[in-house]
Amino acid sequence: MFNDWIDDYKKTNANAMSGDWFVSPLEYFWPDRKEIFDKIFAAPTSSSRIFDSLVAPELFKKSMTCHFRAQMIVLGFMKQNISKTYGLEIENGLMHLYRLDFLSAISQWTYIIEGYSRKLFKVQSNQSSKYKDWTIPKVNDKNLDDLISCLADCLGDFFNSVLFASSNDRNLETINRHLLLHGNAENNNVFNQKNCLILMFCLDALLVIEMVQSRVFPGMLDSSKEDENKVKKREFLYGQILKSAFEDENLLKIEILKEHV
Repeated sequence: MFNDWIDDYKKTNANAMSGDWFVSPLEYFWPDRKEIFDKIFAAPTSSSRIFDSLVAPELFKKSMTCHFRAQMIVLGFMKQNISKTYGLEIENGLMHLYRLDFLSAISQWTYIIEGYSRKLFKVQSNQSSKYKDWTIPKVNDKNLDDLISCLADCLGDFFNSVLFASSNDRNLETINRHLLLHGNAENNNVFNQKNCLILMFCLDALLVIEMVQSRVFPGMLDSSKEDENKVKKREFLYGQILKSAFEDENLLKIEILKEHV
């Protein structure tokens, strides 16, 4: 059922990871978003600030559609047993990202991803959540189990090679939990749009795995009147926040903070 999608996702995500990117499976399930990821990551690429400066704004524009992200919060993150325990931090980080406050979004989400993955994959180790310590969920349905396994493998590879990689290089510009949470990151360029999007895409992957485990994915968009009202409120708010991001006061704040980079 998901075989073609899985093959396409693995290929595109492997190309993305060659440049320290990660592909959101939540985005990739929608044909227009799949198309843009397939186009951008059509071939392997090395990590490059020039490449990232071109790619990040395009993915931001496509992935931060207010209606879509409002739906994902209300119908996804707020409904699943594990993700809803982090709903406050996940949505607050999303609002920071709409405001182009990359530092706050990254600071908010880095520890959330670790906690979410530890609960979802039942990690017993007291160390960081690495793939070798995960118990991959199974639902005794081959199609769904293959999908979960694919996403867990891809996410685990990204965690091992980037997010939770051991490193003594304090000047890394890639997103690294070890350096950030221990206050050892000395390159302030790490607080950038690319890394914000990557963390959001990792949260998306965790959510998809949890929803598949709950058997509510991909048929997750059925909503009640209450849900629709929650979506509408958020869609309006996200739009207002994004609009305010380009007002003089916020642009001045961004300019001032860049003096530290």
